[in-house]
Amino acid sequence: MDRRSKDAPPARAYRGAMDHVMRLVDGDEASLERRVAALLATLPAGSRAAYFTYWYTSRPPVHEATVQPAPRAA
Repeated sequence: MDRRSKDAPPARAYRGAMDHVMRLVDGDEASLERRVAALLATLPAGSRAAYFTYWYTSRPPVHEATVQPAPRAA
């Protein structure tokens, strides 16, 4: 192995540029709404939530929300 590859400093992490998205899933739409409201109350202004309902044949629907915090000021 080339010694230069072992002596080089580690690469910078890319996680800082990734979006942080939280996913909440619940069988009860009202319960999900309360959970999302509680989460949004802890996040910075401008955070947003998107809702989706999965419909299954012969099963109750599953409700999902994805919550994305507002971007931090640079």
